[in-house]
Amino acid sequence: MKIKERLQNLLKNKIDNSLLDKLPSGYSRTGDIAIFHQINTELQNYRSIIGDAIIQLDPQINVVIEQKTTQTIHRKPQIVHLAGDERYVTKHKEFDTVFHLDISEITFSPGNKGERDYLIKIVKKNEVICDMFACIGNLSLPIIVNNPTVKAHGIEINEKAFQFLKKNIKVNNVEKRYYPVYGDNRKITPKSFASRVLMGYFKCDDQQIITAIEALKDEGWIHLHAIVERNEEYNIKGILERIKESIKFNYYIHDIRRIKKFSPKLNHFCFDIWISKS
Repeated sequence: MKIKERLQNLLKNKIDNSLLDKLPSGYSRTGDIAIFHQINTELQNYRSIIGDAIIQLDPQINVVIEQKTTQTIHRKPQIVHLAGDERYVTKHKEFDTVFHLDISEITFSPGNKGERDYLIKIVKKNEVICDMFACIGNLSLPIIVNNPTVKAHGIEINEKAFQFLKKNIKVNNVEKRYYPVYGDNRKITPKSFASRVLMGYFKCDDQQIITAIEALKDEGWIHLHAIVERNEEYNIKGILERIKESIKFNYYIHDIRRIKKFSPKLNHFCFDIWISKS
């Protein structure tokens, strides 16, 4: 039985019958925390009841929150506590990788699990990864854990995320292969060292893309993430052509992958771009 049906059965005598069909159809889980996104506004007065119901239905859940938005390059989410323990620090595990995080300070999307799996599978032996928006190791840490010959430089501007990144590197025993760097990636990213650059931030500017190209050796991959309006096209070719006015390189857009639905009108895409600097 789907979660919406289970909620309807459990709450049919606790909320107005006219609102039962507006109950959320699902939630994401990070560690032992259930995360709802944009609960119907007509359910405003019933959010804590919904939260309590989730704890009753899912034995793995001890905290329930609603996540509103993510703000600025620091990716700090706005959250509302609905039910359970009033704490936001948790431990999440995927692909043999342990993530410690505070969901009130840091965005971690379980919906990107498929992307983490994809990267683990495509990265080859002895590669060097540059993760320009490392956060707590969201995309790059599982690669390092599952590929013992691979190294990574993870750059992060959010100090709280950076502290969790260092902790996660240590608990996953990859200190000798994962090098965390704190600061603005436009200023501190090393040049000519990487075989692959991860750009998991949705609003990269031209300078950050130039920095990503400069981080590559003679050639390599850039994985650029973006939010795209439904039925619209993201002009990645136009962006790259504009950047070619500032730096010499050739490119090939190998693949455009839909990662997940971001909202009713927006989709999360990743652009796999092959870069040659010769």
